[in-house]
Amino acid sequence: MSVIQTQPVHDEAHEPNLAHHFESMEQQHDAGKLGMWLFLATEVLLFGGLFCAYAVFRANHPALFAWGEQFLDEKLGAANTAILLISSMTIAMAITYIQRGHRRMAMAAVGVTFVCGAMFMAIKSVEYGHKFHDKLLWGTGFYEMPEGGHGGGAAMAAVPAGVGDAAKGRQGWDSTCRSCHGAAGEGVEGQGVDLRTSAFSQGLDDEGLLAFIKKGRLPDAADSATGILMPPKGGNPLLKDQDLRDIVAHMRTLEKPLGDDGAASEPAAGDEPADDAATASPEGDKAADDAEPAAPAANWLPRSSIPNAPEGPPGITDRLIEDVEYAVHRPVAQFDPNRPANAHLFFGIYFLMTGLHGIHVIAGMLVMLWLLWRLGRGDFGPRYYAPIECGALYWHIVDVIWIFLFPLWYLIA
Repeated sequence: MSVIQTQPVHDEAHEPNLAHHFESMEQQHDAGKLGMWLFLATEVLLFGGLFCAYAVFRANHPALFAWGEQFLDEKLGAANTAILLISSMTIAMAITYIQRGHRRMAMAAVGVTFVCGAMFMAIKSVEYGHKFHDKLLWGTGFYEMPEGGHGGGAAMAAVPAGVGDAAKGRQGWDSTCRSCHGAAGEGVEGQGVDLRTSAFSQGLDDEGLLAFIKKGRLPDAADSATGILMPPKGGNPLLKDQDLRDIVAHMRTLEKPLGDDGAASEPAAGDEPADDAATASPEGDKAADDAEPAAPAANWLPRSSIPNAPEGPPGITDRLIEDVEYAVHRPVAQFDPNRPANAHLFFGIYFLMTGLHGIHVIAGMLVMLWLLWRLGRGDFGPRYYAPIECGALYWHIVDVIWIFLFPLWYLIA
């Protein structure tokens, strides 16, 4: 007698949630959990790389992290930690409730988990809002400090509006504006107009000209008579408002008075300089010999408007940048002696790690809403609750990651 092997027959009336490619609910449940654990392993790899980056930067820049942590509120961080621990408990309770057939209690537990996630993001938005307001950001945005500067950076506090230093502005002009507008504002063909006789710039007050430079103008703008691009801040995003005011003050020294027709007025006949031969004298010759030698011609050629890359030595530094041409020492944003060099790196890593974790919290909240919807439909019960358990596993890994983030960022000085 031959034996005929057949595939297992599923009783659909008793196991409506059993997929056709599984032999039993237990096998389906175990397969689902295994797939979730594999996904969570990739999450561990992702955050593991970020934790390695944190360790490297912290080891190489200890003073940077010691300085930056003064801007992190450990009370808000502790509150978020407590909230996530409560949410882990409630999502675990949801599994127990559904295993016992208490569907409404399971819905309540999942709902509390969602509310905890919302509270976590609300507190995080308060933290982020404070940092955005105070320009505690990544990249060059960090150096656009608010009025009064931010902690430890009082040396770079904003100067009252309308005050510009023409002497300092010459340095900014040469490094940013001269490549397009020439050394004396005479303009470079195809790059920038002659600002000495520009009716547009002379028709604006200093604050109006500052606003125009900050915004820039596209070549096809309706009010552009030249068709030449004016990039915001002259293409140098590191310039602060006070730097631009200084440049405007220097620019005013280059302007020539305009006549009634808008053209540069010519000097009067009586203002013509006397003939050199007629006015020559021994005293004049001696004064000419004692005068400073003329600057090399190469010094007046247009230079690139792209600023040099700032250096980034580790630790707190009081280094000043020396301007060789004018022999002037003045601190720049990256080397403010009251804060570490490249301080924006601290907030760059902070926002990267906590921001990515926040995205995972939002994804978990969406999962909770999906579970609530399916619980409301009555999809889950003592025989089928794998989606709730997989959602709980995801939520737990999000909580565990925060358990590491909290002490590393908020508690370790």
